Amino acid sequence: MIWTAFIAMLMATQAPFLVDATEDVSANFPDAPHIQAFSFAQWKGRWVFIGGRVAGYHALGGASADFPRAEANREVWVVDTTHTPARTYHVPVTRLGEKFHEVEDEWQTSGQLYYQDGFSLYIAGGYGEDATGKWVTSTVVSKIDLPALIDGVMNGNIPEASIKFTSSPLVQSAGGDLVKLSDGCFYVVMGHVFTGSYTAFEAQGEANHASVSQKYLNEIRKLEIKDAGRGGLSVRLLSRFQDDSEFHRRDMNVVKVISPKGAGLAVYGGVFTPDTQLSFSKPVYLFPPAQPFADVAFDQKMNAYNTAKLLLYDTSTQAMFTVLFGGISRFTWDQSTNGFVENPRTDSKTLNNYRDGLQWSDQISVISRTAANTIESVQSSSLPGYVGTEAVFIPAESVPRAEADGDVLDLTQLRGKRTLVGYIYGGIRAYPFRFPYDKSAQPYNSGTVPTKPSDMVLKVYLEAGLE
Repeated sequence: MIWTAFIAMLMATQAPFLVDATEDVSANFPDAPHIQAFSFAQWKGRWVFIGGRVAGYHALGGASADFPRAEANREVWVVDTTHTPARTYHVPVTRLGEKFHEVEDEWQTSGQLYYQDGFSLYIAGGYGEDATGKWVTSTVVSKIDLPALIDGVMNGNIPEASIKFTSSPLVQSAGGDLVKLSDGCFYVVMGHVFTGSYTAFEAQGEANHASVSQKYLNEIRKLEIKDAGRGGLSVRLLSRFQDDSEFHRRDMNVVKVISPKGAGLAVYGGVFTPDTQLSFSKPVYLFPPAQPFADVAFDQKMNAYNTAKLLLYDTSTQAMFTVLFGGISRFTWDQSTNGFVENPRTDSKTLNNYRDGLQWSDQISVISRTAANTIESVQSSSLPGYVGTEAVFIPAESVPRAEADGDVLDLTQLRGKRTLVGYIYGGIRAYPFRFPYDKSAQPYNSGTVPTKPSDMVLKVYLEAGLE
């Protein structure tokens, strides 16, 4: 009877597994930082956090729309999860020597592009206020030796020998992503270059001006990033893939994907469409050496803003699953009607019930991709709050991977059991409804929703059915 009920739930979710992310274990991380939009890596049970913000969503209008240095994460954090409760260590980025002043600025930005390659963490770009008080998008790319950095931070310092860096306009982006694929090349995926303050940008009617400007990359850049002499790096452009419509995105979900074609990357969602100022719905795929392409046959409805992502691959069916945890969504799944409902939208910010069509989500969606088609479904259980935006999913190191040194988990080896597959950490926690703070209450206007860095650490369990 229990197994029959389980199979029925699986059929309802249209995915061959159930995800449970309701258990908050933040008590086991008493001193861990509350941050969002940061760079992350893990090495042998130690979690590393660099950059991001210690404040919530930057909102719309007023001083809160900006990214002041006072709200930047100005520490390098190491959370040692090999102990219970976890032990936390941190060192101010100001401990970096004078020759690392560019790195110091970059490591205090938000929306950085980052990628962990074995024991190395690469961080590029990011937006924030520099040491001179200017709001800029960084041109720095830094490479960090994780074992050396972790050992240094746990002993109260940041070893200079653990860092290599250089400056290049080729990596200047915020809200994009950095991925290394099996061809050995790095890919800077979309994003934008913002200069000046968001408050000034709004005052100009969100139009470019001499003092403030926004320019989307509208492209994917294929790069060679190599070590150079004297602690430096070299960056070389290999190819540009440009598209002024489908690549005009930022704050999307960029993930590794596996398919019969091999390994590649997928871009799901992102903002803002030029005509409607909503989220993009067509996935973009790139499988080297082929050109990237948009899948015009599929429309993504849920959780299109950058959020925590669980990646699974079923080697027996060659199906790829991308699980998106909450975030910001154009649609909501209605369990009573088993259908997607588009979130309301009004045109004027001056209205008392202003809605921009992109609402905070507490639902867990799954994009299932096979050679035949792509399907989007929503899990029957929700998150214990409006979390996930600018958060990370941290895979448990012991869970089998579909490919070596990757974050795509092997679903085939997880069948027939309930497994702790990882954690959701950091990001933004939103409170979109007024008292008593549930969906029965009046919602806040878009841009005025109270937010803060998430104080939750959620365990994520996966229960997969048998073949």
